[in-house]
Amino acid sequence: MDNAMLLIRARNAMYPYIFSKRYAILDTGFGVVLRNFWAKMLDPSGQIVQFLHIDYSAAIEEYVFGLRPKIGKRWKDCDHLLWPYAVDNKFWVLFHVDLIAWKVIIFDNNQCFIDDAKLHYHILPCINIIPQMIQKHVPGKKKIEPLHYWRKPFVDLQQLQQAR
Repeated sequence: MDNAMLLIRARNAMYPYIFSKRYAILDTGFGVVLRNFWAKMLDPSGQIVQFLHIDYSAAIEEYVFGLRPKIGKRWKDCDHLLWPYAVDNKFWVLFHVDLIAWKVIIFDNNQCFIDDAKLHYHILPCINIIPQMIQKHVPGKKKIEPLHYWRKPFVDLQQLQQAR
């Protein structure tokens, strides 16, 4: 999956007029970094510790500054973040974080596989950590409330419904 993302990023850099410059295409490692960091933020009872006293990991900040992945992009230059996410290392979904509308759209081609509770568990790091990182590192985008999210199946995409 990461090789596909690398090719898309490379093509984006080679043909800037075809692809929007306001998108950052992240790798699968971003979801892993968020999940690992989220686990460190919880106390033994499962409650979130205070965000204000947390020292964000260097790995997350490398994504924000565009140092990760290869051919990365700084978040301050983006309005959208895209990355594939493996749910339980069995099933892929695509997270699309819209930084303008302040929401996350999860593209899921098989909504029978993941119930809402499991999806909520997997999206929690994204909707809570990303706003904090944006508040800390992205000038002009100062929202601190968690992102809203919903799931959208691929079959709802207009270009897939048109006859070829």
